[in-house]
Amino acid sequence: MTDAAAEISPQSWEYRLVAAVVYAVEQRVRGSVDGPRTRWNGRVLEETDPETVGSAHGDGSISVSVEQVLDRLREARDLDRPLTDDEAWLLRDAMDTLTHEAAHLMAPRGDMSAPEAYPYDAAAGAYDEGRTEHWTKRNVDKVIIDVFADAGLEKVEAAVLAQPGVDAYEAFTPAVRVLDKAVADRSGLTSDEVTQKLMCADDSQRWNVAVDLMIDERFVETGLMPEAHRAEVRKQLVAPLRESLDGLAAVEADDSLGSDQKAEKGVQAAQNAIAGLDQELNRIERKYRIEKTQRAQQEAQRPGSRLNQAVRQARGDLPSDLKRLRALTAPQAPAAGAAKRAVGAADQAPSEQGEARRGQQTTRSQPGGPRQPDR
Repeated sequence: MTDAAAEISPQSWEYRLVAAVVYAVEQRVRGSVDGPRTRWNGRVLEETDPETVGSAHGDGSISVSVEQVLDRLREARDLDRPLTDDEAWLLRDAMDTLTHEAAHLMAPRGDMSAPEAYPYDAAAGAYDEGRTEHWTKRNVDKVIIDVFADAGLEKVEAAVLAQPGVDAYEAFTPAVRVLDKAVADRSGLTSDEVTQKLMCADDSQRWNVAVDLMIDERFVETGLMPEAHRAEVRKQLVAPLRESLDGLAAVEADDSLGSDQKAEKGVQAAQNAIAGLDQELNRIERKYRIEKTQRAQQEAQRPGSRLNQAVRQARGDLPSDLKRLRALTAPQAPAAGAAKRAVGAADQAPSEQGEARRGQQTTRSQPGGPRQPDR
């Protein structure tokens, strides 16, 4: 897009279709009245780059290819015959484009000067574009159903829904699909929940949001990690993710690779990221567990601690004054050779007899055997 890009008239059918898609995406993402809102500024522009079918911009505007997106949809509205499979597929692709760009506008703009911010570099671009396309593929059918009837496209809806989807980012999308599943497995969330949370995360903080899901589940809820350590632990977990995705932009741009080859390299990059992530998670957990054990041992050895006293009592390792007190109050053993006899009721003090009667539970013998105590 350039500054000279023409604006699509708000009075046009094409504008109303784009607006309907934007708000359908917002409804799918929000989940509740308190959910995120789109940052679309209400402007729809003609995409001027012939190699690009659509873009979402920092100011909140959307640019769309008139020829490859809007014209195709308008012509389908006016068509008086059934669509061919190719035409139906192109319409689905056009809706993919609108849905994808609208989904981008659900993420707030990132402040790259904020604490712990990460730049929007090649790795971040792969992470962002792959997830936006992943979410689009999961939700585009619902968006089509939401908007086609009001747009006058209901007669082509079934044909469009019957077409298969194709990833626009052949390396990025498979990589993110695998990564989001891995984060879900390590955070107690579903893959859908992870994708939704990260799609709506600030661009500059998305890496941190991803690892926070795992930090909270594995270290915070278990009481292992002090909150003051979060920033440092984040860095250690983000590093393998960024490193593994950094080279995917070159894979995506390599025209010598087919779709399957790009997808395979994307999955391999994700698997490398997961291996590095697990290594760091295990190392950090081991460190905290060792430190926790050391603190417990130090507490046990501290004079006056309750744990120290319990350990010493179990060992019989008591201070001399406590040993003397225990010797004076301990029951005396009978003298050597003294006869042992049963203690009868007559040997008990009256108060002791009364106390026994008040507290005891009785059993009665009945023919056939004993019963349980009367309650």
